[in-house]
Amino acid sequence: MTRARLALAVALTMAACTASPRQRPLDLGDVETGPGSLEAVRRQLRGTWDLVALESSPEPGVPRVPIKATGVLVYDEYANLTIDAHTDDPAAPPAALEARLLRFTGRATIDPVRHELQLMDMKGNVNPAEVLAPERRRRFEIDVDTLKLSSFEEDGQVTAVSTWQRRK
Repeated sequence: MTRARLALAVALTMAACTASPRQRPLDLGDVETGPGSLEAVRRQLRGTWDLVALESSPEPGVPRVPIKATGVLVYDEYANLTIDAHTDDPAAPPAALEARLLRFTGRATIDPVRHELQLMDMKGNVNPAEVLAPERRRRFEIDVDTLKLSSFEEDGQVTAVSTWQRRK
């Protein structure tokens, strides 16, 4: 009988401890949406962009050269990034020539103060490290419907520049 009473006491105690909704919501404040805010930059980047120009340095310290390529970049409201590209230009990185269509997916984190974008968790049908160098930060410039991404080394040297036009 004592076991039954103990079990009943434990069951009643457990029932009294059930979770309940908060009585009042947490006040986290308004999301900053003004010019230069993270939300404003996300809204500017959101959409589909067509590659209109690409230049890259074949190796550190060597001037950038133009690369003939086509591509589409899609950035969605959840910071997901997809890049589809094609090139057969011999000046492109060798890994970029491995597949007819290069496809990369991942996420982009944005630093609106520094105007920088970092590629995160990139996966692709070829090794992203050999084509995109996702470990590098990229400066972004958005001018109405043009997006310019400049990939740079830790010392600040720009190694690649891609220019994108917003798709209408």
